[in-house]
Amino acid sequence: MRDDDTSHNAAQLRLLDVIRALAGHEVFGRRLCDIASDVGTTEPMVLRDLHALAHKGWAVQDAAKIWRLGPEPVQIAVQFSYGLRQAQAKVSEIEQRYTRLPG
Repeated sequence: MRDDDTSHNAAQLRLLDVIRALAGHEVFGRRLCDIASDVGTTEPMVLRDLHALAHKGWAVQDAAKIWRLGPEPVQIAVQFSYGLRQAQAKVSEIEQRYTRLPG
């Protein structure tokens, strides 16, 4: 597998750049022109990407045409956190079992 971007699909990589451009702007959102500027491509291309992301819950647009991250990436992060807590609890349980002093 190559490390450079040329070995990957440009549209897929651009979607990830659009998601990154939305991240951290959940309260005030971003205008299309600002996202396109950050991503380094045209507004029509970014708009198409945003609509695709919105279709899957990764982006939302309000009445003022401001874009934000949608609920899907947050839900994935919550699932990750839950899984991590479960793993930590299991490790703690095993640690307790193996570190008890013999009685």
